[in-house]
This record gives sequence, structure tokens and C-alpha cells, in this order.
Amino acid sequence: MSSVFPLTPHLVPGPQSVARAPASVRLARYTTAIEPPELVEFQSSHAGIVLEEAVDATVELATVPALAVREVVENLVHAHFEDALISVCDGGATVRVSDAGPGIGDVEGALRPGFTTAGAAERELIRGAGAGLPLVASLLANAAGQLDIQPNLAGGAVVTLAVPVETGGAAPVAGPSDLQRAILALLLELESAAPDMLARETGSPLAACGRELAVLEHRGLVVRGPARERTLTDAGRELVAALF
Repeated sequence: MSSVFPLTPHLVPGPQSVARAPASVRLARYTTAIEPPELVEFQSSHAGIVLEEAVDATVELATVPALAVREVVENLVHAHFEDALISVCDGGATVRVSDAGPGIGDVEGALRPGFTTAGAAERELIRGAGAGLPLVASLLANAAGQLDIQPNLAGGAVVTLAVPVETGGAAPVAGPSDLQRAILALLLELESAAPDMLARETGSPLAACGRELAVLEHRGLVVRGPARERTLTDAGRELVAALF
């Protein structure tokens, strides 16, 4: 699933505020290790709004301490939100925040209170007191978790927050996305259809429709015919009946 959420400004920052700059943060939720993640994007002309929405959405999915999530997501300000991506894995027990900014040159220094690169512009959005990563490390230690900081593949940083995976049965399989629901309903109505037709009928890009069809096939809800047309399986028909 891929969605974009344009956000309505509600901040009134100063003239040189970082909060006034446009920003975008993607959030990828991995429900299983063998399926593509659900992907949403938060974007606005006000970075402060993007931060709040991204933090709230991540906290809802994660079992990592909420304050630790906030501190690390706020640090995307230092990367000017370049290719900002939050990944939630292991049922919420792992949150990984990556960017393509200048990176963290001195990781040991960044983990000591008082070391910061935040200037006046950044302090429009964050405290900038050099307390964020030390606090995160303490919060994770108290939760028997770990903090890991690595350089990103093409520059920038990857900060991983991990706590023990909660046990208590198998994690529930995510329900169908909005696009998957639309595809399933169309296949019930049309009996069979090719990906390009499904893309036109749902108003979605062909690539996005193809990805969702692959997930539905993997879950045994849809089968592929000899001419690339897709048809509902018995399990798919049962799910559609339950959904609608």
C-alpha cells in the first residue's frame, strides 16, 4: 500500500524558521518478512507538521518507547529531511530512521549530553540541547533494548531503535489495504481482469496495482491466468463477502 497525506499548515513560524520549509517523511510498515511494506508519505510546506504527523503515526505502530521515537524522528531536521524514511519492523519492536543528510560524523560525541549541531533555525522545531540521543540510549537501556547508529549507503545516517519482540502468539496478518479492497471488489464484479484494466478502474498507477496484486497472490486470494488476467480464489471470494 502506498499513500500520500498532504497536511494542512497550522504553525506560524518565524521568517527564517526551519518549520516553514517544505518537508516529506515516508513511513514503511513491514508486516511480514516476505511481503513489501505498507508505505505512506507525510508532506507539507511546514516541516513541524510533518514531524508531528510522522511521530504520531510511528508511535501508534511501535512498541519502542514513544519518547525515543520522537527524539530520533526530530533529528531529521539536521538532515533537512533528505530522503527521510521511517521503517517499522518486527511487529513494532524495531524502528529504523534513515536519511541522506550530512550524517553523524562523531557518533560517540552525539551520545554525550551537550554535543549538538543545532542552530537557531533548527531550534524553531527541536530543543537543540544535545540531549536527544543520550536520552534515547537511556530509554532503550531501561527497556532492555538497543540503539544502533550507522552511516547510510549513499550518505546520511541510519538510526535503529530496537526493543525485545513481544511474545504472546503470532502477530496478526494485516488486513487488505484500500487499494487491495478495490481490486478484490472489481474482480468479484468482473470475474477476471488484467492489471492495466484494474489500474484504470481503481485510478491507481500500474506499478502500485501490480504490487498489490502480487501481495494478494501471495496470500492466496488471487490467481494469475494464462493471459495475465487475475481471478479471485475461493478464499478471495470468502474475504470479499466478509468485507462487503
